Amino acid sequence: MQTLTDPTTLATATFAALETAWNAADGEGYGAPFADEADFVNVRGEHHRGGPDYIGRAHQGIFDSIYAGSTVSYRVDVARALSPGVVLAVASSELDAPSGPLQGVNRSRITAVLTESDGRWVISAFHNTLVV
Repeated sequence: MQTLTDPTTLATATFAALETAWNAADGEGYGAPFADEADFVNVRGEHHRGGPDYIGRAHQGIFDSIYAGSTVSYRVDVARALSPGVVLAVASSELDAPSGPLQGVNRSRITAVLTESDGRWVISAFHNTLVV
């Protein structure tokens, strides 16, 4: 990631990296922006805890199965510094899945906490909620 120029720039770059990795079905790339110990709540409300390798492997599994051929787009709605080294971001997403349990176009809202760790910004918490 990058040094903090402003919260919106940081959040936009972070979500752009996630979008690029998802659309390339690149699990390792998707996991890369996450902290060594990140909390991840998926759209089904399941809470996972792990680092880039764990999150990357989990996403590769869905890229190869239920979300094969899917694409996602993210838009940062709000980003603000909560304190030095902590940024809160709220983003909207649109997932287009050709098959699987969420076949079709689905929208969700994501709340992410970005933290500075060893000179790099990482995602420490990620909560994804379907918009009905």
